[in-house]
Amino acid sequence: SRQRSVVWDHFNKSADNKYAVCQKCKKDFKYYGNTTNLKDHLKRKHPLTLNMAFVNEDDPDSELLTVTNLTGSSTSSISSSLPNNDLTTPEPPLEPPVKHQRQLRLYGSAKKNELSDADNKSIDKALIKMIVSDYQPLSIVENIGFKEYTNILQPLYTPPSRKLLSTKLLPIEYNVIVSKLKGMLRTVLNVSVTTDMWTSDSNKAYITVTCHFIFDDILYSPVLATREVHDSHTGENIAASLRLIFNEWEIGDKIVTVVSDNGANIKSAINQYLKKHHHPCVAHTLNLSVIEAINNNNELSQVIQTCKTIVGHFKHSTSATEKLKMYQNQMGLPQLKVKQDVSTRWNSKLILMERLLQIKAPLSAAITSLPRAPNGLTALEWELIEDCIPLLKPFESMTTELSGEKYPTLSMVIPLIRGLQRLGSLEGDKTSAKSTFIDPRLKKTAFGLEENANQVQKWIEEELCAMLSENKNEDLINNITISHDDTSIQDQTSSLWKHFDTKVAQVKTTATPSVM
Repeated sequence: SRQRSVVWDHFNKSADNKYAVCQKCKKDFKYYGNTTNLKDHLKRKHPLTLNMAFVNEDDPDSELLTVTNLTGSSTSSISSSLPNNDLTTPEPPLEPPVKHQRQLRLYGSAKKNELSDADNKSIDKALIKMIVSDYQPLSIVENIGFKEYTNILQPLYTPPSRKLLSTKLLPIEYNVIVSKLKGMLRTVLNVSVTTDMWTSDSNKAYITVTCHFIFDDILYSPVLATREVHDSHTGENIAASLRLIFNEWEIGDKIVTVVSDNGANIKSAINQYLKKHHHPCVAHTLNLSVIEAINNNNELSQVIQTCKTIVGHFKHSTSATEKLKMYQNQMGLPQLKVKQDVSTRWNSKLILMERLLQIKAPLSAAITSLPRAPNGLTALEWELIEDCIPLLKPFESMTTELSGEKYPTLSMVIPLIRGLQRLGSLEGDKTSAKSTFIDPRLKKTAFGLEENANQVQKWIEEELCAMLSENKNEDLINNITISHDDTSIQDQTSSLWKHFDTKVAQVKTTATPSVM
């Protein structure tokens, strides 16, 4: 029977045997009974797919190497063709000729043109990391551009299908990460948790839980779970969802505090049902406070509404955008676009007004020259915007600092609130106060009231004594002193720290470092 062509290792036949489909690029070719055109395609488009010694049975230039047993007659014919064939040892006696010679075609090793399993797994893992890190859809592996890009980078690699990604590769990688993370969580003593409920564009409700802990002196903040919430959002139901997640990750007894928004239902879930310490998200509270303050100022609200109308017009009108660019070019100014407001984020209003102030001159000229443009801002309205921005800037700085993920933020709450000159009950909150006190940058200097600073020092000393008692270290218990080194925060990025730094300077000029 005729030997099967190696070409069919790279093509698939159609059901009617009239077409051949390339496994690499999915292009189809008419099949006329021979593989010449298919071989030409591989040579032109996928040269690395073939071995240099590729031989096709339809190719008249095919080179065959006929061999028998290495002691047979064919062996002598090969050796005699070698240069300087001056053998000094006698040849072994020839065995009887073999009836059926074995033919070995020099196709070469196909494996030389295949990725090893290790290389395939390594690239698959990098692909999964890209999809997860960059929030790419799984369908990216089906995109023509992605396939071409991958083929240029590594022609021997075939991306996994969408189904393979979702049913096998992603679950495998997920389980590996989960195993590593659970191992880390088993070794830590304390964690804090942030949680939030949100609604997707498809109107489905979800709850997300993020865990924060220090492992090997590095702060980690992995998302533990995002689960759909099917039941009504009562405190009891939310607590049940959170309890399942806490138990799954075995952190229930390690949670120091749970941070969330101020919703009554989630506060009830944490305090009443889970019996955990709840801490309101200060950045969220600040966001609500600023939005309420803006909404309660009728004059400012009207100006912001006018700004939003102007921005909306330039966002949806190509001619208006081109006119703005034209005036910016004429005035030698950078081509800056308008910024849109996002209703759920107050700082987007600040960004909107800042941008309008940056492009005030070309914007005013463009509005005047456009026939269907909305009314521009008056001189008084521009003045109100100029006065409003410096007032809102500290709130933006505070929101940014409190939204950090790579550093602890709770210790910054009290000094930042003091910087805003809003004295509240936070200094009496045990968790916030202790966090601020043990921050080496802040300590007692950050407190507005001395009795609050003294109280938190007492809490810290009592906690240290309790910890040392467990270790039965009486010598250390009797010699507990808390030193106070008035060190200011070096990176002053906001005037919010002015109150704190001024206080530090005063302490340094009136007192020497001592035990407090």
